[in-house]
Amino acid sequence: MYDMTKYKTRYFNMKLKNGRVIDIEPPKMKILKKIASLSEIKDNNELTEEDISKLTEAVALAFNKNRQNYKITAEKVEDEYDILEIVDFLDNYFNWINSIQNQKN
Repeated sequence: MYDMTKYKTRYFNMKLKNGRVIDIEPPKMKILKKIASLSEIKDNNELTEEDISKLTEAVALAFNKNRQNYKITAEKVEDEYDILEIVDFLDNYFNWINSIQNQKN
């Protein structure tokens, strides 16, 4: 019998700009779909205000799924992180998700 309770959770360890270290948990499928949808950027060279809002919401969703229950709002993400940091985080975050998806328990 396969026992889902024995699954070992892996975490994305991250140090925030304020120095706090959080362990981001893998997202549930519903949240992953939402983060992926929000983080899509159109192929043109200009980011719209809506694109930026979606990116900051996606990052806040990812940040908030952490073992320490540390909460960060989209507004706080927008105030403290620049676009390059957000895009870099999302790139590393999705690479991490792909890597744990390909690992055995």
